[in-house]
Amino acid sequence: MAKKNRRTPPPPPKKRGWQQIQAPGMPQVVSNRMVRRMAFFCGVPTGLGLLAFPVSYSLIQQGLKIPVAAVVAVTLGCFGLGIVGLSYGILSTCWDAERVGHWLGWQEFRTNWGRLRANSKANRNNAPT
Repeated sequence: MAKKNRRTPPPPPKKRGWQQIQAPGMPQVVSNRMVRRMAFFCGVPTGLGLLAFPVSYSLIQQGLKIPVAAVVAVTLGCFGLGIVGLSYGILSTCWDAERVGHWLGWQEFRTNWGRLRANSKANRNNAPT
C-alpha cells in the first residue's frame, strides 16, 4: 500500500498588529455572541441607572418626596448590576462555536464558572512556592 502524499498547505501570509491574534484565539462567532450578551446584561442596568436621576427629578417636580439617599442607592445598585452583567455576559455565553445556547445562559454560566474555578485551582496548585 502506497503512502498518500500529504502536502501541507502553504503558510498564510504574515499579518501585522491586531490581525495576528485572529487565527489562534476565540472564534469570531463566539466573540460576537459574547459582545451582544455583555451589551445586553450590562447595558440594561446601566441605562436604568442613568434614567434614575431624570425620573426622580420629574417625580420630585410633581410633588413626590423622594429621599436623596434612595436615588443614590437605586443609581448605584443599577450601576453595580451593570458591572455584574459584564461578567455574566462573558460567562453565560456558549463557548462552542457550533452551539448557540439558551438566551438566558444559566446552564452555560454554570459550565463556564466550573471551568474557571477548575483552571484557577489548577493554577494555584502549580504555582511555585
